[in-house]
This record gives sequence, C-alpha cells and structure tokens, in this order.
Amino acid sequence: MTSWAKDAKEFTVSIIPNEARATNYSYIPKPILKMLGNPKRLKFVIKDRHVEVRGSD
Repeated sequence: MTSWAKDAKEFTVSIIPNEARATNYSYIPKPILKMLGNPKRLKFVIKDRHVEVRGSD
C-alpha cells in the first residue's frame, strides 16, 4: 500500500475499471479519509466546473 508524506497536499490515485459492473474503483488516500472524519461513505457534488467531496455516515 502507498505511504503518504505527512505534509502531502496532493494525492494522485489510479482509476480501476470494472467492466463487469460498468463502473470504476479507486482507493482513497488515508490522509483524505482522516481529514473527512473517516466517513463510511463519500458524496461527490458537481458545482460548476469543480467537484466537491464530502464525508457522510
């Protein structure tokens, strides 16, 4: 598993296609999950030309 630097501010992750389910997977970096309060779910909100990510239980 990837180890992230403590002061990292940018995270690049791979997008893994799953053709059988017509979707994609990606691993969310632990520092991001920790910052969001270790949520059970993530919500992606499209706002204009940006995407906002929110943690949700």
